[in-house]
Amino acid sequence: MHSSRLTITAATRAGSPRVASEDRVRTAPGLIVVVDGVTTVAVGAEALGGTYADILAEEVLALAGDPDTDLRTALAEAIGRTAKALDLVPPTVPGSSAQATVTVGRVRGSRFEAAAIGDSPVAAVGFDGSVRVLTDDRLAALVGNRPPRLEQWERLRSGAGRIGDRRHRELMREIMHGLSDAVNVPGGYWIAGAEPQAGLNAVVADWPLEDLSDILIATDGTSVAVDKYQILTWPQIADLCRTEGPDAVLDLVEEADSSDPIGHRWPRAKPGDDKTLVHLLVAP
Repeated sequence: MHSSRLTITAATRAGSPRVASEDRVRTAPGLIVVVDGVTTVAVGAEALGGTYADILAEEVLALAGDPDTDLRTALAEAIGRTAKALDLVPPTVPGSSAQATVTVGRVRGSRFEAAAIGDSPVAAVGFDGSVRVLTDDRLAALVGNRPPRLEQWERLRSGAGRIGDRRHRELMREIMHGLSDAVNVPGGYWIAGAEPQAGLNAVVADWPLEDLSDILIATDGTSVAVDKYQILTWPQIADLCRTEGPDAVLDLVEEADSSDPIGHRWPRAKPGDDKTLVHLLVAP
């Protein structure tokens, strides 16, 4: 199947009007790269998420454009080139160093293949209504039951705290500090930073294009509509993209963010996150 039979549309916007988005989207025929720069939470740390995302997105686009290059290999090489460009050396520290999640999707012959490091999922919607999702949940599984996260979420659910208050920020730093020994190591979680090995540990999937009607790639600021807010399903997002475009989906997520700015209904790290959604319409 030739890539010209894919129609790609995308939308991206900042999670806050006061801070520039650190999400990046790059496309070429039959190739999509989505990078989400990790927000710096450490006091006094330089904000490099967007800069890192810019360089990484271009490097992945260049390397993954060769169909003979495995996506994991392309990610590993791109991370190495980005680290060199920014003079990064491992280990990068969660919340303090330049890092990003990255997802790449590519048409290769009659199949669509995807690879992801971090929490920007790919959802493949079939003509029969089925949904197949590629997601990297290693960080979520690692953090979910740790005491700082449990306290953070309970404070919000109970109304005892709110997103952004002093204790909430302290807990975020505790969570990041607690991950220092778990980043980019076997049994921990993998993130694009200074360690090319992360690319080789991306989660991967591929599907026959003839079975698919739509493919969606989202950063976590958008995928919360499905996995946290539960206000939309992936097929509903695909339908909205077909009829109104990806921006209509981001509007709904922003409305949900705004309806719960302090996190009592949906406990989360910040009121709103950068949002990106890429829709690939597969021609019949």
